[in-house]
Amino acid sequence: MRRPRSRRRAWLAGGLVAALLATASSACGGGGTTSDGADGRLTLATPAPNSLFTFNEVIAERLGFFADEGLTVKLAPVTDNIPIAGLVQGGKADIGLVAATDAIAAALRTDDLRMPYDERTGGNGFLVGLVVPERSGIKGVADLKGKNVGLASPDQDRAYLTASLEKAGLKIGDVDTTVVGPGGPSVARTLESGRIAAYAGTLTDFFAFDEAGLPVRDITPKGLEGLPVGGYLVRAQTLKRGDVLVRFFRALARATFAGLQRPKAAEAAARKAAPEEWSDPKKSRDLLKALSATLVPFDGKNFGEIKPARWNNAQRLLLQAGVTDRSLDLKNFLVTDILQKVNAFDRTATLAKADKWLAQNG
Repeated sequence: MRRPRSRRRAWLAGGLVAALLATASSACGGGGTTSDGADGRLTLATPAPNSLFTFNEVIAERLGFFADEGLTVKLAPVTDNIPIAGLVQGGKADIGLVAATDAIAAALRTDDLRMPYDERTGGNGFLVGLVVPERSGIKGVADLKGKNVGLASPDQDRAYLTASLEKAGLKIGDVDTTVVGPGGPSVARTLESGRIAAYAGTLTDFFAFDEAGLPVRDITPKGLEGLPVGGYLVRAQTLKRGDVLVRFFRALARATFAGLQRPKAAEAAARKAAPEEWSDPKKSRDLLKALSATLVPFDGKNFGEIKPARWNNAQRLLLQAGVTDRSLDLKNFLVTDILQKVNAFDRTATLAKADKWLAQNG
C-alpha cells in the first residue's frame, strides 16, 4: 500500500497481517458475568489481544505490572459481530478498548457507561484513514463529490469520513455511502471495480487489501489530530468498586511508559506474546515504533489524559454524519478525576523493572 511521502509508514505483509487479523477477531478467556473487579479480578475486552496493536497491555501482563497492582486480568471473547461496548454494558467485560465514536454511540443508549482513560493520545493518523486504489484518478478528498464511499463501520468510519470531507469544504451529503464491512477480498474487489470510489476504515482493513492484491493509496487530509481515537470504556458501577480501576490504569500507564522508554523490552514482550507476528523483524519493529508514537501523552507525562474538547469534536461529527440525533452529556460520560492517581507511579522503579525483565528475557 502506498501512502503519500509525508504520511508514509512501514507496512506489514505476509503471515504477520494474517496473524493480526486473526487476533483482532478472537480472544482467549472466559465469558460469564463479571464481578466488577471484586478480589482484583478484571475482564478486559480488546480488539487485538496479545498483538503489536495492544503491546502496552502485553507489557503490563508480561512484566508483572498487573500483578504489582494485585490484579488478575483475563480477556473476554471478542468477535467481529459483537461490539466491545456491548460486552461492557452487558457485564461480560469490566473494561473494553473502544473507538471514540463507538463509545459515544453506546453511551447514548445507556447511562451506565463511562470513559476514564483516553488511549491513543499521540494521534489517529496512523490508525484510521480514507483510501483509494493506487491507480485511481482520485487525487484528494475533493474529488469524491458525488461518488460512493465504502465504510468499514456505520459509526466510526462515517464520522471520520465526515471530518475528512470537512477539510475539503464538503459535507457528508455531498457523497453517497455504503457500509461494506471490514476490509477483505470481497471488499477489495468492490473497491477495485469502482462500485465504491474510496474506502474509510482502519489499519487492519488496509492490510487486508494488500493481502488481497489491491495496492491502495491514502488520501486522508491532514488536520484530524483534534479527534480522539478511543479509550477504555467501563461501567459506572465498576468505578465505584474501590480503587480497582485506578490500579488497572496505573499498571497500563506504567507499561506504556516502559514501552516508550525501553523499546527493546517492548519488542521482547511482543515477540513472546505473538512470535508469529515477527516473521519479518524489521517491518514488525517499524510498526511497533509507529504504534508507540500513538501512545505518547499530550504533555509527555500524563497517560490516559481526557480532553473533553476532542471528544466534543467527535460527538459533533456523529451528529453531522447522521449517526446520532442527540448529544451525550460528556461531563457525565468523561471521567477525569482518577488520572492523577493513575499517573502517580515511580518512573525510575518502572524502568528498573523493565531493564531487569529484559536482562532475563531479552
